[in-house]
Amino acid sequence: MRARILTPLAIATALVAVDQWTKAWVVATIPLGVREASLGLGFHLTHTRNPGAAFGFLRDFNVIVGPVLIDGTVLLGLLNLVVSAAIVVYLVRQAARLDAVTRIGLALVLGGAIGNAIDRLRLGYVIDFIHFQVGAFDFPVFNVADASVVIGAGLLLIAAMQGPRPGGAAEGSAPDR
Repeated sequence: MRARILTPLAIATALVAVDQWTKAWVVATIPLGVREASLGLGFHLTHTRNPGAAFGFLRDFNVIVGPVLIDGTVLLGLLNLVVSAAIVVYLVRQAARLDAVTRIGLALVLGGAIGNAIDRLRLGYVIDFIHFQVGAFDFPVFNVADASVVIGAGLLLIAAMQGPRPGGAAEGSAPDR
């Protein structure tokens, strides 16, 4: 049972560490706005800053709460933390009922949400650097946290479409130890 909770939390922690390390490496080695290296298959390293969400969404958003102005970046950072807390609570309460794909999907979303929250709340923007461009197709630059959230959401979607499966503790199977 303990492994069903600790493994996703360990995966999320490792992802946050990798995300923050790669961002620090990019800041230290690639000048802002520069396309530095080609990794092959259309992937490049390009150091950018994103003050919004995916594709720059909410970059110019501002809301006034009493005497406090909250911009979109801070709002997104706080939302990342709320989602992260909700995922941890869900994992703790439901781990015995969740299959491995769901637990891994939640771990990836959790790690990605925390990685980007750190940037948003500490820096006021997210450091992006993975750039995919082939011919005229130019995908927005992203980072390890973004990729983790997308892959995790995909795994959650797959798990939801498959429905309950053997391996969860709900139908009498023994929980992981």
